[in-house]
Amino acid sequence: MDPMGIDWSYPNTQAVDATGVLDEYDEENGHPPGWTRSVIEKIRTDINTYTTVGRFGGRSGFDRDDYTDEELAAWDWYQEDVVGNWDEVAEEHNSTVTDTDNVSPDEYDPDHQYVEQPPPGFTPPGTGEWAGGDNPNQQLSVSTEALEFFADQIDQIAGDGTGILFDARTLLGEVDMRPGGFAKAELMRQLIDGSSSESPGLRGDTMNLMLSVHQALYEVKTGLRLMVRGYDTSEEFNDMTADELGEAMGGAWSKIGVVGDHGQDSGTTSGG
Repeated sequence: MDPMGIDWSYPNTQAVDATGVLDEYDEENGHPPGWTRSVIEKIRTDINTYTTVGRFGGRSGFDRDDYTDEELAAWDWYQEDVVGNWDEVAEEHNSTVTDTDNVSPDEYDPDHQYVEQPPPGFTPPGTGEWAGGDNPNQQLSVSTEALEFFADQIDQIAGDGTGILFDARTLLGEVDMRPGGFAKAELMRQLIDGSSSESPGLRGDTMNLMLSVHQALYEVKTGLRLMVRGYDTSEEFNDMTADELGEAMGGAWSKIGVVGDHGQDSGTTSGG
């Protein structure tokens, strides 16, 4: 049994349909989609229908005279090339099904509602504008009051273990993708949902990005408040050296640098 729940040990309906050989036969012979599958199912039903003959005998309901030449050709092909060579058919399919070169997504239809859209449920943080003045005497390069106000605004977005980024990350972590039990869907699930700790997929990388942005904003807020608390007056703040600025904001710079590391994984998929 493979990871998608298909038993490849014999030519059952699920396994045969997964290989796509019936669709290929329909296309190659000018039949509408599903025609070969319907012929096979009809003949199988006839074979399993017995008519009693005498006390101990019976007769199958399958009579070749009841079918057209095209229908009999499809049945004979199925018995010989699919059922008779099932091991080869299954092996060929499974050797290439997870090759991304063989996965061609269907054209996107913008008018089709693929999934039910949940309500956004987003409440913007309560940020505001600085109203403490604009350095009226032109003696200050920076206002520590304005920096403190800026730190307070960041706190609305990136609190101590709280904030909209944390909330969005939690909701994203609860997503349970179930695209379907076929190969292309599994490839898509692995690329989006991740296939291992080394390949977290789009969702995992996005969750990590949200955490990195939160940490960067938190460090900026912390660094701003360290600078403000380090000086008793705004005049002294203007004399801050580059080294002192780097010491106060060093954590913020390093966290901001981490943000750029995300989005670099192209994604991998596992075979199977």
